[in-house]
Amino acid sequence: MNTEHPDKDERLPGETSPDESSDHADRELESGAVDEEESGPDPAPIEPEPRAAEPPPPPPAAKSPRRGGFLAFLAFLFALAALAGTAWMWWQDQQGQETVEGRAMGEITRLEQSDSKLSLEISELRNRIDNLPAPDSAGEIAALERRLQGDLNDLERMKQSLQEQQAVSRSLQIAAETLQRRLSAAESALTGVATRDLDAGGELDLAEVDYLLKLANERLRLFSDPVAADETLALADAHLAAIDDPIYLGVRQDIAAARRAIAALDLPDYFAIGSRLDDIQAAIPSLPFKSDSPEAGESAAGDGGWWQKVKNVFSGLVTVRRSTELERAQISLQDQDYVRQRLWLQVEIAHLALMRRDQDAFRQSLGRVQETLSRWFDGASPAVENLSADLDELGAVGIEVGTLDISAPWSTLRQLRQLRSQPAAPPAEQAPVEPQPAEETAQETAGETQG
Repeated sequence: MNTEHPDKDERLPGETSPDESSDHADRELESGAVDEEESGPDPAPIEPEPRAAEPPPPPPAAKSPRRGGFLAFLAFLFALAALAGTAWMWWQDQQGQETVEGRAMGEITRLEQSDSKLSLEISELRNRIDNLPAPDSAGEIAALERRLQGDLNDLERMKQSLQEQQAVSRSLQIAAETLQRRLSAAESALTGVATRDLDAGGELDLAEVDYLLKLANERLRLFSDPVAADETLALADAHLAAIDDPIYLGVRQDIAAARRAIAALDLPDYFAIGSRLDDIQAAIPSLPFKSDSPEAGESAAGDGGWWQKVKNVFSGLVTVRRSTELERAQISLQDQDYVRQRLWLQVEIAHLALMRRDQDAFRQSLGRVQETLSRWFDGASPAVENLSADLDELGAVGIEVGTLDISAPWSTLRQLRQLRSQPAAPPAEQAPVEPQPAEETAQETAGETQG
């Protein structure tokens, strides 16, 4: 029987002996001394360096002109609106792309899982066939072969479906790349708009030159006025010379070529033709009518004698008279004024056709003047004969300007303005790496099954 005191040899689990406690305290003292030696004396406090004297605040910048601030504010608003639109488009494209890619990847994952499941089933069937005993059961073997053939057919259909899904995935990837390129182009355009210098004065000068070149072409083609077209081209060339930009040297060369072509045109003397028409109008009031000829006067003062006296007595009661061609040609003074005004207006119409450079209208109006002159006026009169000869000469004169195209300066200027307004081309992107198709896995599985 053990009679030893339990306090000497047996201790509770959480208790320690006095020797162990003293050893533990000695070790703690030694570790504290070592830490004090390694740490060393406390470092001296670091005094803050004196600050240098702050420089005086810069003088306030002079306020920009009101117009420049307004234009800068407008440019900032435009850039901010374009940035917001681009961000919205980018967000929409990212949302659509993530949704489509998620669906495609989910379908591909499902097909791959189905393919793996079928491969496992086929492997199990092969193992079962190998482990089957070898009795002469041709029916069971035939049933297994039919099941195997059905599984192979299912695998082929799954393979075709997987190929279709891969084609859809490739098309979606191409669409995503297209959207990415469009987004890059939009960002480049926004960057070009934000970084382009706003030169309102230069833009207004170029717009004025553009309008002058277009106006010169219209004056020549619509109104057949080469003089005004040449003056307009000269004014446009002066504006380009004031801009003093070598990029518009080709436009100035086209303007010089157009002016040389206008100077080479064979133009009639429109001023002389207009003066001859004015002379014809001035001679109209003095032209004699057919009823004013001496033959008509003699016929009117014809038969006299007693019969004339009898007619004069009974003229108040009954008037009987035989009319002749000359008498029928006689018109009243009011009608004569009407005929002269009509003739004057017909000549004025010829004047207007000359101003429009309309050859057909000019000759038709001269023909109507000639017709009125031969119908109502005395053709034997020298004044009428001279007037008719002038009309014939004027009808033979060509007043129409030849067809000439001077739109080359305007086209060149518009091309240069479009090139300057286009943003820089975006950097070339690397072609995306297409994922490896899953056809190889399906083909390997089908080959193992058939083997």
